[in-house]
Amino acid sequence: MQATSSATSDAQLARANALFQADEPAQAEALLRALQQRDSVREDVGMLLANVQRSQGHFSAAADALYALSQANDFAAEVSLRCVDFIRQCDRHAVAENICAAALARGNVPAELLMQAGNVARELGHFDTARTRYLAALDAGIDLGRHHVLNALANTRRYADPADVEIGWFARHFAAGRLPLRPLASAGFALAKAQGDLGEHAAAAKTLRRANAILHDVWRWDPAAWQHAVAARMREVVAPAGEEPGRAFVPVFVVGMPRTGTTLTATLLAQATGARDRGELRTLRFVAERLVAGGHLGSRAAIAEAARLYRTLAVQDDAPASWYIDQDPMNFRYLHIVAAMFPQARVIHLRRGRADTALSLWTQDFAHADLGFAYDFADMRACMAGHDALLQHWRQTLPQPIFELDYEILVGEPDATLARLGAFIGAQPGTQAAREAAPVLSASVWQARQPVYRTSVGRWRVYAPFVPELARFADAT
Repeated sequence: MQATSSATSDAQLARANALFQADEPAQAEALLRALQQRDSVREDVGMLLANVQRSQGHFSAAADALYALSQANDFAAEVSLRCVDFIRQCDRHAVAENICAAALARGNVPAELLMQAGNVARELGHFDTARTRYLAALDAGIDLGRHHVLNALANTRRYADPADVEIGWFARHFAAGRLPLRPLASAGFALAKAQGDLGEHAAAAKTLRRANAILHDVWRWDPAAWQHAVAARMREVVAPAGEEPGRAFVPVFVVGMPRTGTTLTATLLAQATGARDRGELRTLRFVAERLVAGGHLGSRAAIAEAARLYRTLAVQDDAPASWYIDQDPMNFRYLHIVAAMFPQARVIHLRRGRADTALSLWTQDFAHADLGFAYDFADMRACMAGHDALLQHWRQTLPQPIFELDYEILVGEPDATLARLGAFIGAQPGTQAAREAAPVLSASVWQARQPVYRTSVGRWRVYAPFVPELARFADAT
């Protein structure tokens, strides 16, 4: 009887997967919900259900389904780890934290779950909890060749004591050179961060030169390919999608060179206006790359379909809002597609002193090759030149209003600046502010959780004696 029941469940699971692949997610979800109620411990059922729900923008439902799966398995470490990985991608960190807390309470927790639990806490802004979990992961013998726990740990506090044992860890691992290149460089960035906290700028610059050189070789960035892409964007003509009556949706795109204050702007604007901050939502680059590769920019139907997908994945299934903020800075590449999909969209363009931007890029270990220009000053200049050319082109050719925001003005006059930004997106005075901050998954997770400060303005000057390349950026500002 049990074998027959299992075979029936397997057949229903296969049927649900076929429905999902055939673009029938509602039917697939109904079948999977029934399956999960009957056999709550099956991970393949719960994971497929979460994937189906996420594809429809039901991120909260997906997180709840995986919480139920983890709970049914008594918060076993391996199942919980996979559930937390998925839920983090859905930005439902409160649910992920509940799973982490329950799994950690069981004891005998593997290092990988401790590391992921630390990530969840750090992205929520719970830095002390994150530190405790990262240190426990190190004690549990986490594989430093696969997990960049040292750099994560370094970005949970400021260092004030040169004899701090953690700084010794960073220095020994970086000096030994026994880690693979990516985690080796990450250890270097951790060491340089601590050295910078201590005001040891000469030492930090030396460390950063080596760490950036490593990643410059790992993440090869092609200036010629970038110039070709910029020129291609300028030639492209995008068919308008046409508005969908009765479906109010105002996306707010916060763009600019990375490390110019996009995360800070989005975080503060959401807090001030009640806009929903979706973080670095990767949907625009996903749809844009496919529209371009498929030659669909001239198809109104394709643009409309892309707009529907973007709206679904931005709105999701939490409390509704009037505005949805997408803070992926590299979206500046696709503002012509934004204008075609959403004539009602608002674009905020961040500008920052170029020398400070270059230094901030150079001191950061990024997670993907898309920002490979950050590890070499010549590559940074090439990327900045393409950025400037595209923004000038968009201002001249697009009907979309673009709010030009200087980082220095934002941190110097935050209240007045936020009032202007609120008016720009259409928020009236007294708009209900956000009750809680969204998780921060970008490289700015530490800075975005601090009170607004101005010490980062002109910071490049303390590094200039040891990094003379920065002066060239200052001259070009």
